[in-house]
Amino acid sequence: MSEVKNRGGFGGKLVAILAAAGSAIGLGNIWRFPYITSENGGGAFIIIYLGCILFLGLPLLIAEFSVGHNTKKNPIDAFATIKRGWGWLGALGLVSVFLIMGYYFVISGWTLNYAYASATNGIGGDFGAFFKEFTSATWAPLICTYLFIVLNHIIIIGGVQGGIEKASKVMMPLLFVILIVLAIYSLWLPEGREALGNVFTPDFSKVTGKTFLDAMGQAFFTLSVGMGAMLIYGSYFQNGTKLSGTAISVVSLDTLVALTAAVIIFSAGVENESGPQLAFVAMPKVFSTMPLGNFWATLFFLLLALAALSSTISMHEAVTSYFVEKRGMSRSAGATLVTIGAMALATVASLSLGVWDGVRIAGMNIFSLLDNFTAIVMLPLLGILTSIFVGWVWKKEDMRAELTAEGGVDATTYPVIRFLLRYVCPVLVSIVFIFGIIDFISSL
Repeated sequence: MSEVKNRGGFGGKLVAILAAAGSAIGLGNIWRFPYITSENGGGAFIIIYLGCILFLGLPLLIAEFSVGHNTKKNPIDAFATIKRGWGWLGALGLVSVFLIMGYYFVISGWTLNYAYASATNGIGGDFGAFFKEFTSATWAPLICTYLFIVLNHIIIIGGVQGGIEKASKVMMPLLFVILIVLAIYSLWLPEGREALGNVFTPDFSKVTGKTFLDAMGQAFFTLSVGMGAMLIYGSYFQNGTKLSGTAISVVSLDTLVALTAAVIIFSAGVENESGPQLAFVAMPKVFSTMPLGNFWATLFFLLLALAALSSTISMHEAVTSYFVEKRGMSRSAGATLVTIGAMALATVASLSLGVWDGVRIAGMNIFSLLDNFTAIVMLPLLGILTSIFVGWVWKKEDMRAELTAEGGVDATTYPVIRFLLRYVCPVLVSIVFIFGIIDFISSL
């Protein structure tokens, strides 16, 4: 139990920002944000999105940071410490993040295969056929997935400072360097300079009610709130860490990456694609027409791999912390248990794209089911419950003390954050939740 008492924490403010930003920056920044920006009027969408980040994403991020920082415990014990009987909310978050790992690790493994294939000119000329053949195979995607999970495992067993902190110090600067190099190259091209205008020029004729829903959804999902990952990272912040300042830094970096990725994607002329088709079919096709195309493709897939890894280690850590602190297991044993469980679920998800594709639930294979259930049901529901917990259940004086004493929020700003968490966030996320359910049902 000495590990629980000496649970460790991040060594400083900068690494706390890098680690939390890594959790927020993921595949959605690179393959979802450019698509919905293009679809919803470019700069017009960005203006609306920034408003949603300010009034939805930022308060929820501060809420998770504050619960973790206040209690210094894993998600289940954190909620239960503040209000007895609320540990189930933390448990629900851990279930959600574990389900997300099931399919996210599979996609992450694909990035490793594509980075290698790009470097060795192994993709060939039929990019769609290569993607379909690889993802529906049995062993190749599984090996890549297992390799990616093992990378997570190695980082997690190293501990907070010896593993996550060291990895974040290397991964995040490298991620930004690759992103900047790709952006500079994109802007050097005539198409890139034109893309810069397309990204930021507002076209309000494309703004509809769906635009606001897309902006709210992206603002919520991009920051990894609602799954316990930001809560556990908040618990590792040093005493005296300014939570609001850290949250603003994380939001700023996350948004910067999304905007830069949009410029890169627009420069390639594939902004009308999204998801795996954009990353693994459209982009390789574009790179194949460029000078030194394999080099740029390798950089792009390394960028995807780093973005995925920085997110998955926070997911793994959130679940591992439960077994270490709640069940009294060693970090090595707890991490191993999570790794084995993730491998098992990821195996099912990967095979459901191939030999087990015939196994369907609500018309979806297991991979799609995990994706849709967590994105449409679990995460919005957890966002609603978290905002209600912090805004209504947590004692007002205790929340105020946490935020104003060490959180970096002054007395005049605190009522605004509390108002947003009590009234605005639950309503906005509920709208995303309801329309997501309606859209999902109509698609069945």
